[in-house]
Amino acid sequence: MGTLKKIMLVDDDAVVRTGLRGIIGFSHLFEIAGEATNGVQFLNILPSSDIDFVILDLTMPGMYGTEVAKKALEIKPTLRIIIFSANVEKDELILLLEMGIFGYILKTEGFEQIIKALTNAANGLPYFSPELVGQVIQFNVMHPVHHEFTRRETEILGFMCKGLNLDEIAGKLFVSIRTIEKHRSNMLTKTRKKSTLELVLYAIKNGIISIGKIDYKSGSD
Repeated sequence: MGTLKKIMLVDDDAVVRTGLRGIIGFSHLFEIAGEATNGVQFLNILPSSDIDFVILDLTMPGMYGTEVAKKALEIKPTLRIIIFSANVEKDELILLLEMGIFGYILKTEGFEQIIKALTNAANGLPYFSPELVGQVIQFNVMHPVHHEFTRRETEILGFMCKGLNLDEIAGKLFVSIRTIEKHRSNMLTKTRKKSTLELVLYAIKNGIISIGKIDYKSGSD
């Protein structure tokens, strides 16, 4: 994994923070760079903090979590916010997704699921509790992200979604397979994905390729 990612815990419940410290220590993926007991304290610390992630509770005294998240991203746009809350309202989740939160863990999650969430985060992959995945996918379909794919990359992605392997795509476009591999590599880098399957899922979730054009076969990766 290399250098540990730096993370801050923001929750007014000391018991919750203690539990998270134990889980994070067990995971060996993060270094806890600080803690705060409310949003105002966190926002005061943030400008001088060297952190990659924050685990943020929504229901703390004073400033509510959604407002804290908004102001935090204004201060540090690269910050990856993982909400850790007891429940979720659909409108609230949509607002947070529009802000660009990195993940949402329900406090009802078990130890293994929280470890999975942290492992995902350390590898640059968002995590949302299983109960929320359907809503997240629906949001992504209705709010396609701005992407920087070239026309050729989008064309290649369309062929991938039809289940063609790289050699078949090269034949279709009358180019070398190395050219297709280069385009695929560029798309993986732009989306921070690791496989063709993840690219296909990204294309579906973000409305880049219409669902009617999907015919992906797992063996083509």
